[in-house]
Amino acid sequence: MAETTGTSAPSYKLSQGTQKRVFDAGVNPTNEKSGKTARQHLTNAAIADGVDTIATGVKDQIIEKREDTTAREEAWDVGFDAMGDRGSWASGELFDQFQDLESGFRDEYLEYVRKGDKKGQARMLKDQAGRSSGLKGWKETMETAKQINDMPGGGWSNAFNGDEESQQIMEALTKLDGKSAVTKFGEQGEMVFDIKLKGPPPKTVTKTRREVDEMVAKGTKPLKLKQDMGENLIKIRKDAEEGNSDWDEDMAYQNVVDSVDEDNVSHYFNENILGKTTFKEDFMSDANPVWKKPIPINSSELQALEPEGVTKDGVIDAAEWELMIKDEATKELIMAEMESQPDIAKHYIADWVVETQRQNVDKGKAKRKNENIKEYYENLPTAAARVKFKADNGDALLAAYGA
Repeated sequence: MAETTGTSAPSYKLSQGTQKRVFDAGVNPTNEKSGKTARQHLTNAAIADGVDTIATGVKDQIIEKREDTTAREEAWDVGFDAMGDRGSWASGELFDQFQDLESGFRDEYLEYVRKGDKKGQARMLKDQAGRSSGLKGWKETMETAKQINDMPGGGWSNAFNGDEESQQIMEALTKLDGKSAVTKFGEQGEMVFDIKLKGPPPKTVTKTRREVDEMVAKGTKPLKLKQDMGENLIKIRKDAEEGNSDWDEDMAYQNVVDSVDEDNVSHYFNENILGKTTFKEDFMSDANPVWKKPIPINSSELQALEPEGVTKDGVIDAAEWELMIKDEATKELIMAEMESQPDIAKHYIADWVVETQRQNVDKGKAKRKNENIKEYYENLPTAAARVKFKADNGDALLAAYGA
């Protein structure tokens, strides 16, 4: 509030902006009886330190404007206070960064208050609410990450644990020391972090909450996927044992193709979804993995390995497949290409899943057959009948009891 002191310069006690708005609003600009302007009324009242002597209409509007301004300034402070949540994730350093950023926005907001621009004020408060919501969203994301991290045995996937950049990003966002992760607002007003990575080479990356949400989701150990796949294998085998199998290879294949996408493809490569081994481990150990679909080659290293005598078109087709998969190093490169292309990888993964399901169907049927043989043999009416059956079906009977 601007004030002057001394006998020649009276203290108006109201801001210059308020005075100007009263004058500009044309509130009784000229009193017909006294011949004085509203501004003169205001000046005289301030000099006399008696606002109560201002003409009633002018006084009421000044007080209303002053109360309205105070209320609007308080509205900003209430909104900002909501951002000061020093929870388990929002560190003091983060809050200090936020406070520095908000101070600039507050000045802009108060300028709208000074001008009486209610649309500008409303927009600024709406933006502030969005930033507050963004901070709350970040807090929820990081607390979810902590829950995953604290799970018994660890909740991060093998792919996440093997990704050094993702681990550095998460370390910076959990440490929040004000240096390795610095908050700012992006072009759309969303809260983002500039994160300094050690490298090599050192670099700074900007991460939105959506990107970190995706990183957390993809980095979580796929417990539900593994559980669902395991339960399906148990059901498939049990149905076959009970003679109720409706397993269909084509349908099973398509179901897997439809379910594999960029969010879960790495889980099949790096997690033991179907048992003790991963898709990648089984592929690498298989002497003759099946070709299912042409694989576009993005790796220059793999392009150089396309065999001589075939068309070098940057695609691994059926003719090249048998020539390339015999080398383990080339298999590794092929695996990398597949993992980076979910639309290609899902067909190879589907073949792997279907083969595993078929094995369980076959085991279930074999068990049912063996149980039927044993039941038939043990219920033969005479010892002579059992001797004859054993003579005629010795291998089957041996297999049934051996199983």
